Amino acid sequence: MQSAIVEIPLRKILILAANPKNTNQLRLDEEVREIQEGLQRSRSRDQFEIVSRWAVRPGDLRRALLDHDPQIVHFSGHGAGAGGLALEDHSGQMQLVSGLALAGLFKLVQKNVKCVLLNACYSERQADAIQDHIDYVIGMSDAIGDRAAIEFAVGFYDGLGANRSYEDAFEFGLSAIALEGINEAATPKLKKPSSVSPPNFTQQAVAPSPVSQSKPLEIVSSEPVLQNKRSRIFISYKRDGGQDEDLALKIYKQLSQSHDVFIDQNMKIGTPWAERIEQELGHSDFFITLLSAQSVGSEMVLGEVETAHRLGTQGGKPAILPIRVNYREPFSYPLSAYLNPINWAFWEQPDDTPNLLDELQKAIAGNALSINSDLAKRDLVSPSALNDHREVIPQPLPSAQPLSLSLEMPEGSMDPESKFYIERQGDKVALGAIQRQGVTITIKGPRQMGKSSLLLKTVEQAIHVDKRVAFIDFQLFDEAALADADRFYQQFCLTITEQLELPNRIADFWQDELGNNQRCTRYMQTFVLRELNHPFVLVMDEVDRIFDRKFRSDFFSMLRNWHNNRGLPLPAMRVWKKFDLVLVTATEPYHLIADLHQSPFNVGEVIFLKDFTAEQVADLNQRHGSPLTVEQVNEIFALLNGHPYLIRKALYLVASGQKSVEEILEKADRDDSPFGDHLRYHLFRIYDRPELVQGLLGAIDQHRCEDERIVRLLNAAGLIRQDGKAELPRCQLYGSYFKEHLK
Repeated sequence: MQSAIVEIPLRKILILAANPKNTNQLRLDEEVREIQEGLQRSRSRDQFEIVSRWAVRPGDLRRALLDHDPQIVHFSGHGAGAGGLALEDHSGQMQLVSGLALAGLFKLVQKNVKCVLLNACYSERQADAIQDHIDYVIGMSDAIGDRAAIEFAVGFYDGLGANRSYEDAFEFGLSAIALEGINEAATPKLKKPSSVSPPNFTQQAVAPSPVSQSKPLEIVSSEPVLQNKRSRIFISYKRDGGQDEDLALKIYKQLSQSHDVFIDQNMKIGTPWAERIEQELGHSDFFITLLSAQSVGSEMVLGEVETAHRLGTQGGKPAILPIRVNYREPFSYPLSAYLNPINWAFWEQPDDTPNLLDELQKAIAGNALSINSDLAKRDLVSPSALNDHREVIPQPLPSAQPLSLSLEMPEGSMDPESKFYIERQGDKVALGAIQRQGVTITIKGPRQMGKSSLLLKTVEQAIHVDKRVAFIDFQLFDEAALADADRFYQQFCLTITEQLELPNRIADFWQDELGNNQRCTRYMQTFVLRELNHPFVLVMDEVDRIFDRKFRSDFFSMLRNWHNNRGLPLPAMRVWKKFDLVLVTATEPYHLIADLHQSPFNVGEVIFLKDFTAEQVADLNQRHGSPLTVEQVNEIFALLNGHPYLIRKALYLVASGQKSVEEILEKADRDDSPFGDHLRYHLFRIYDRPELVQGLLGAIDQHRCEDERIVRLLNAAGLIRQDGKAELPRCQLYGSYFKEHLK
């Protein structure tokens, strides 16, 4: 009797990798290399074939599945939670692909594909969607570091290489993370239907294949099916009774029919406002923000966008859906950093409302918003469009007319050439220093003290004297990067590389066994500075974010060494003589750095910005056309104590005829006052930090805060000031508002 032919089945692994230009650099090549080497060492190496595809676009994903008929699909790259997986578009930028779209694609290849591994942060949402069609799907419930991602993949394929089941291989992946001492073994999640039996990878008899039956071609709609589940939606807008509010209410009315929608108009009296806002954002699947000429300058809208971005980065939701409300100007920084990389919708007039509502419904179901490419964004925000749709600034009072005065909105950093820019002593120091070569400048001061405006002037002066500039804002580094020194240093170097438009050679410098400081210094000295061969300024804003990190002493020691390298006579160090360093911080960092000789904050030019003096407020009043009398200037100064932003806002509102001095003074500390948006923003930022609340109340009631760390944080936030040994509210307005709202 002739025995049956037995054959070990060949399993094909399709590895898809994407690392768009505008995302953090990942060690994808190392991950693929480790997988290949691990399978080569396994006793079942002849059972596997690996096909890899890099810089994957959505079309590449579809074609690769059709061309190779894989049994295992492995994706390495970035995930954005509810936003989808980050593939690349034709320009190499990020293009998100939703879980709904992925599920539709894997439904078409479920006959061959048995396992999908999504080795990307926050990819559990996509795994849940794909699970409907594929037996075994692995996704990540949280952010996952490079090391953990690589160790998990290696352990998983080691298990498969030993002929273990997908479930066992998954456990080997978790074990690999734990054995390396990495605290991320709870992040990977395995999805499997309870009815699926573990596959047997031992020898199987090969039976003749039946002749396949032809069947009609199935037409798959390109439009995703609307979700039946109710989503939680947060609507953000500026409350002023204008077109923003009218449109927000229409959106609320429409979406509330099929979803749970929160809007800041339906809170009961007595509700803890800031706590409710934070809670609703944390529970939302989608965050709709209306962005008009009025709202883009709102601190509260910015605060909600920042919070939604942070929550989305950490936990995958909410997905941000920005709507430009008759607004065609470029977003100002930092809104631009949060919103430029994602898609937008556009509303221009009431006739557009039905289409917008339909677009939002589809976006909630998984479609992209309509302004979804760089070209579409450039067409919308074009120079000609800017001229046609520029916001009309209210006419100033007659007292300002003889000066032919053009008023400026007080929000954001000021144009260095603005007529309303008040020069302080620090300006002369910074602008004089940056014209020299080999300088270190530190600009210190609380929030909204004018640091960003001075920084802008300094950068402009650097460009004027033919220096190249790279700008790093640590506020844009996500928590995963700030929690992992390896990842942080690489992202730091990558940001510099991209801004100087140099090739990325980070992988070459991170292959040796040196420490991060040595790698980073070598990268700067032997590659960046030599390749650039030109005077270069490295500008770092929001440096405070590094102060609470474990690697802070190492990082700041490195910067101090860069400063010192300029003075070394060695030929190899000459490149540092063309290197300038500008640091911006809101905090006195001295007690956070063990050795002051290793600190970059006490060398070079150190500039500390303070609130405006009474004389400077009087000068600013004159520049606005003297809308205030001398007595009124004194009253405003007593209320705001020279706070640059609030002083400018008060003068703008009076000079433009929008408010009288009496209106400003009478209800200044109310939520519906001209300063209400600003005050609510600060309340939103500290309400859930009891130590900050108690520290601020101590400064208000007893003029004393005993905890030096809390004093530092409240100073940095611009909420208190120190007068000798006393801690005081920064201004009278803060004292009265927070005393009422925090108690």
